[in-house]
Amino acid sequence: MKLFKYLQYIFTLFILGTSIVIIYLWNIQKDLPDHNISQYFPNEITKIYDEKYELMYHVGNRDRFYLDFEDIPKSMIRAIISAEDKTFFQHQGFDVKGIVNAFIVNLKNIYSKNNNNYVGASTITQQLVKNILLNRDQTITRKVKELILALRIEQEYTKEFIIELYLNEIYFGRRSYGVASASFNYFNKSIFDLDIHEFAYLAALPKGPNNYDPEKNYERAFDRRNYVLKQMQINEYISQDQYDYYSKLKIDLSQKNIKKYKADYKTDFILNYLNSNSYNENAFYIQSTIDQSLQKISEKALINNLALFEKKYRDWKGSYNNLDTISKLDNEHWEIAKVLEKNTNSVKLNIINTGDIISLDNDKNLYGPKKSSPNTFLNINDYIFVTNINNIFYIVQPHEINGSVLIMDPFNGDIVSMVGGVNYNISKFNRVTQAYRQPGSSIKPFIYAKALETKKYLPNTQILDSNILLDQGNNLPIWVPKNYSNKSYGELTFRRALETSNNLVTLKIGLDLGLNSVNNFLGKINFYDDKIITDVYSTLLGAVENNLLNLTKSYSIFLNGGYIVKPTIIKKVVSNDGELIINNDYFECKYCSFSFDDRSYRKPIIVSQNENVISPQTSFQILNILQGTVERGTAKSLSKIKYPLAGKTGTTNESKDLWFFGLTPRFVIGVYVGYDTPKPIGYKETGSSVALPIFKSIIEEYLLYNENINDKFVVPSDLIIKKVNIENGEISDGQDTIIDYFTKDQIKMMNDINKIESIGGIN
Repeated sequence: MKLFKYLQYIFTLFILGTSIVIIYLWNIQKDLPDHNISQYFPNEITKIYDEKYELMYHVGNRDRFYLDFEDIPKSMIRAIISAEDKTFFQHQGFDVKGIVNAFIVNLKNIYSKNNNNYVGASTITQQLVKNILLNRDQTITRKVKELILALRIEQEYTKEFIIELYLNEIYFGRRSYGVASASFNYFNKSIFDLDIHEFAYLAALPKGPNNYDPEKNYERAFDRRNYVLKQMQINEYISQDQYDYYSKLKIDLSQKNIKKYKADYKTDFILNYLNSNSYNENAFYIQSTIDQSLQKISEKALINNLALFEKKYRDWKGSYNNLDTISKLDNEHWEIAKVLEKNTNSVKLNIINTGDIISLDNDKNLYGPKKSSPNTFLNINDYIFVTNINNIFYIVQPHEINGSVLIMDPFNGDIVSMVGGVNYNISKFNRVTQAYRQPGSSIKPFIYAKALETKKYLPNTQILDSNILLDQGNNLPIWVPKNYSNKSYGELTFRRALETSNNLVTLKIGLDLGLNSVNNFLGKINFYDDKIITDVYSTLLGAVENNLLNLTKSYSIFLNGGYIVKPTIIKKVVSNDGELIINNDYFECKYCSFSFDDRSYRKPIIVSQNENVISPQTSFQILNILQGTVERGTAKSLSKIKYPLAGKTGTTNESKDLWFFGLTPRFVIGVYVGYDTPKPIGYKETGSSVALPIFKSIIEEYLLYNENINDKFVVPSDLIIKKVNIENGEISDGQDTIIDYFTKDQIKMMNDINKIESIGGIN
């Protein structure tokens, strides 16, 4: 009877326990998420690349590149299986033998205290479930849910699809989600370029990326990497010889470079463009037009030249008491240094980043209006910024003045470099696109281009530089414009007036053409970005505000044969699904599409998508005159550079806004300098003295890395070369002549009259 009662109790407990388990499982099942992982796609983020497909920036904290199973290297799959789940391709979602083995191994490790490599019991499928369908709560309920979902997933999906999702989803540290981004962030290499020991290291990380960081615990990371290699050898994925070789190699990781994840002026411009065109709901792969080498050159040229310029006007305020404060200013082009010693001729500094000890030449670092020596205002243990220019160290301090640089391809409008200010972290205001300032003399080449287009003027037409009085209307004073020098120079040729940026001759030409005619032409070339311009005389001298982007774009017409280009910073945008969202085509191909069923076809014709606004001949004539600006005009300080250059300076009243536009066979480069709250930059400062040196630094650095280029400006057909006297414009073979270019019509005009009379007296 007792045995029967015991059996009855056992049976009752069994039924009760089974019922509890069934009810428990039933309740769990009701709360299970949908296990349909076929629609799951790891959270992608928008990535911005340069023109060479190098990653520049990505939006968000997660870095991920999705790879299909076929694209994942076999060694990576073998390494992760060896590290995490060696029976992955055999089990059905969980591994009983693996659970038992993990328990035994971990128990031994605990007691031996000689091995930190603890073995997990979860299969890859279970880990995937935990990552994408569940949370990380350490509870029995969560573990049971994980097991049920793993079984269901294994029944419905292939092993290849499961491990594909796993290797694209899991976290590897360094903000890397998935093996592809981990490869870049740890080794600065594509995953397709990794070696076996590097695959093994990546496979070691999912267990705990922070625990196996060589910078924190190299020995632990080394042991874990070698554990994975040993498992690969046991599983016969590598040979014993390979294990012996790879297990001795050091773990050599690239330095963490998080700078590429930082937003700046150009990435803001790209993202704002996407948002303004309603492309902000999904993630994209964006190929930009940015040339990162030119971008770095431009950034450094701007901040260095402006810092050195400010030495003339500002007292020194750039010393800091501690490293933390100065480090927050974050300037990657300058070095932080600590003052060690001072003496009469030099100051000894310690470069913090490299540990180098350098001597600062006091005579080359005199500061402020009083030209104070560094040993009078630097103190021992001060932290300061220094920059190296042509192997000379200069002390520099954060700017008060600001500026911007834009480099554009004049033939298609590609923006290859955009620097919107001296420090994005301090001010996100983009001075390329948002700073509307008076262009001053920068407007003059466009008035001269209009004059040539009307066929009323020739490059050698003589014009009287003399004072004029302009009635501005009721209750307004008479305007008496002046040249920058306050002098008049008598008769000047059309060419010479533009080369020297003469105000009075420009006004006379503009008035002769008519304000309405000039403004219509500026509207035709979209000079002011569709802004309506009133007919006021000061328009002719650049009084109407504009930004660097519009001005640089407009200067492109002198390089590309007279075509308007639309500035763009994006080449292609592709969605997560591979759909081509944006593809900037610069040329249209007529009759390129035909089928084999067509009875005939026409010869394909490729034409520019852009509008032609001036003739190629006028375009080149202005370009050639602007070459004269470099050879003997306001940009003469560039004349020693052995490379084809043309340029135009721009200076406004009281020197509040300063400009320079440099033209090369490949690029048009615009530079703007000014205070964010406009005020005079300095006494008698001009575009030539402040903005031009920035361009000069850019072009010299560019040529340093492109020594063998043999670029030339393209001369269009139908231009006739003549020798012209530089002073009076007469065709001559005598002294003081230059080469000038004329159209056939212009030659005919000169032949019809023996001498072109001065137009100084035109009313």
